[in-house]
Amino acid sequence: MSTYKLQIFFSDNELRAIYETGANVIISKPSINGNDPNVAWQVFKPFNANTITWEENYGIYASTSELKSGAELNQLAFIPIGASMGKLYKLESNATIDGPLSGGTKGFYTLTNNYSEGTIPETENSKKRIMTLGLFQDANINGMNIKGNAVSAAPVLLGSTATMTPYSTVYIWLQSQIRSNTVVTTITSPKTALRFTDNMHEISVSYDIDSGKFVSK
Repeated sequence: MSTYKLQIFFSDNELRAIYETGANVIISKPSINGNDPNVAWQVFKPFNANTITWEENYGIYASTSELKSGAELNQLAFIPIGASMGKLYKLESNATIDGPLSGGTKGFYTLTNNYSEGTIPETENSKKRIMTLGLFQDANINGMNIKGNAVSAAPVLLGSTATMTPYSTVYIWLQSQIRSNTVVTTITSPKTALRFTDNMHEISVSYDIDSGKFVSK
């Protein structure tokens, strides 16, 4: 399994500005369909030199959280890190996830939403018609292990299947009032895309306060 490493550098003056404004470093990944990110994967206060590492290894989760800004993605049912790509998983009415099964899509993680129960027994209106499904991934930030933060989230109707792409690209930007493992609907500063590949496992960047973006170091 590939391991990736991102190093991020700030000057003293940049750190002073970041702390004064209450900003944090936000690291995210593309959404399930490859569009702009909608989940804050990792959020942290930076030092002069920061190192983030992670393996391209994923778990799959299901949540009742709505995709509203700031919503925490509580993982109520999940397949742990090491889920099988190309196999099918099913979220059943008893709140467990069955799998891996045949019927998946090569190169993707797939989860079918069959959960139709509610919080009030025998009440039709309480049945959950939409679940939030996505991938999660571990990381290490400046020597601290961060377990199980979501990297993607999408609303999935009852009976429908989420086909989830694992992306190695990450986005990085600065923003305040955002927490890890939450939904982000509005990005208020320039974001920088960093494209890791099979031949590019390490990237070093520094913050450019004039543009608000991150540049290769």
